[in-house]
Amino acid sequence: MAPYIPQNYLPNLKKYKYQAIDKSLISRYVLAEYWNQLVKVFPLTMAANMVTLLGSVHVLIAMALNHIYAPNLVETCPRWVYFAYSLCVWIYGSFDAVDGKQARRTGTASPLGELFDHGCDSLVVSLVMVLFASTSQLGETWWTVALVFFALTNFYMSTMEEYHTHVLFLGYFSGPVEGILAFSLSTLATGFLGPQFWATSVYDLVPAIPASLVAHLPELSLAKMIVVSMGLGLIPTVLTSFSNIAKACRQQGKSVVGAYADAIPFTASICSVTVWLRASPQILHEHLVVFLMFVGFAFSYIVGRVIVAHVTGAPFPKLNRMHIPIFLGTANAAAPWFGLTKLFDGQNELLLIWLCLAYTAIQYAHFALEVIDTICTYLNINCLTIKKKSD
Repeated sequence: MAPYIPQNYLPNLKKYKYQAIDKSLISRYVLAEYWNQLVKVFPLTMAANMVTLLGSVHVLIAMALNHIYAPNLVETCPRWVYFAYSLCVWIYGSFDAVDGKQARRTGTASPLGELFDHGCDSLVVSLVMVLFASTSQLGETWWTVALVFFALTNFYMSTMEEYHTHVLFLGYFSGPVEGILAFSLSTLATGFLGPQFWATSVYDLVPAIPASLVAHLPELSLAKMIVVSMGLGLIPTVLTSFSNIAKACRQQGKSVVGAYADAIPFTASICSVTVWLRASPQILHEHLVVFLMFVGFAFSYIVGRVIVAHVTGAPFPKLNRMHIPIFLGTANAAAPWFGLTKLFDGQNELLLIWLCLAYTAIQYAHFALEVIDTICTYLNINCLTIKKKSD
């Protein structure tokens, strides 16, 4: 098996410099001082990556609660569960915001830090969306699928943009800041008001809309309006990313079309799993959470390869082994459309999804551990602890 980081790209790790632009007003005027004080809580002996990991674990705790109390994303949980969701995701977002500060405090900033941070974020993003779907009781429906896919698209485009521009750009509204804040406040409100709040019709909240007009409009609850807003908001975000990529490519003398083509692997994945769910409604309506976990690991691997290429200056990764279960599973689901018989049908298809989840989880773990070991060995650092300098 070819190494994830070829030897000739390792020297680029020592040349890499992290660059970011954050236009968030909330970051600058509301949360900046909170983060500056929070980072002081962590001892100087704690590695920044440990801060990242501890934050991510809180999302797993929230997911465990969701599995117990709302496995189908429609159940009403005890009020304290919604408060727990809010707290867990807020802690995750807070730790994610200060891990870089901790790295600078301890003098241990490195390319591994960015890779570890983004790697955890890529795993967490779909889980947070599932938690919101559960909170708003969207259920195992296309609305939940759209919610997750919109978030994954935003994350991928941000990563692809960073690869080509060499700058992580966070706009006036971004997932790591405003997204986390919105989630925490909305789940906190759900704890007080109850999840039925999300079923409120948007038209009831805007009494100025004539009843005669409402009768001709599609039913739209507050929860679904959030999904629609995310989709609409994604359009200018994607267009801005493509614009920034084009500008950077022209400055670097690279092909704009070639850079745009880097969106193909992700697009192929999203389209493929959409076809899979369309062809297998039982999976959509009865086993969506485990399906999205499988998609989440596959996505994290795909994004992880892009981040590794970014910090090492390697070529942009194209299709890889993570696409195999996606394409094969889709081919199996869509087989009846072409007069063919499914190899995996009914409960056997559920077994296939569990196998795909196991494959992607193991593959991702292998990738993460191998890359961490390679970088730690080359840079002579530790991942979760601070290596003492030799005398």
